[in-house]
Amino acid sequence: MFLVLSLQERGVLRCQERTSLLHHWKLTKEQIALVEKAGFGWFRLVGSISLNNSLISALVERWRRETNTFHFPCGEMTITLDEVSLILGLAVDGKPVVGVKEKDEDPSQVCLRLLGKLPKGELSGNRVTAKWLKESFAECPKGATMKEIEYHTRAYLIYIVGSTIFATTDPSKISVDYLILFEDFEKAGEYAWGAAALAFLYRQIGNASQRSQSIIGGCLTLLQVCFHLF
Repeated sequence: MFLVLSLQERGVLRCQERTSLLHHWKLTKEQIALVEKAGFGWFRLVGSISLNNSLISALVERWRRETNTFHFPCGEMTITLDEVSLILGLAVDGKPVVGVKEKDEDPSQVCLRLLGKLPKGELSGNRVTAKWLKESFAECPKGATMKEIEYHTRAYLIYIVGSTIFATTDPSKISVDYLILFEDFEKAGEYAWGAAALAFLYRQIGNASQRSQSIIGGCLTLLQVCFHLF
């Protein structure tokens, strides 16, 4: 009853994760191998999950920022790194995911160097539109060189990172800074993506728990699936 009344007072949150759009991307065998090197091989297979906005909103109502836990009549619960590893298949041990940017390198030049294209009119500050990424790189052309395959794979990786595990309240734009983390695919696989995804989700749930908020980002697939495992 408490959850129903709370939702009626504020309304259902708008969930901004975009796993439902990932099926638009068509990967070649060479791309899949690079995705696996980068540590997203299992995550790629998670597939599209229809998010239950009402369920997620009800869970947020039970969140306590002080402890990063959900408070239920039966006690406290939370999402752990074990669940992240089990559900998403992302590494929870490894190097911290920290932005690494070349000194004075303009975001447009980062795109040119690591994607092979300039996002004309699609770049705002250091954020490029998800639409441009999808339209330009969703399908690698036949007979593509290894360089072109790498460009398309990096675009896919920053798209899934920016629209799922690090989905912000505005998933239509994705940070170009993520590209630097995928410059070397093997090194990308050394990062603790799972730990970063969980920390980001905690922050997003905490922000959404404020009465003034109507939107929630973060990896909501993890939250929803985890709830069904509780």
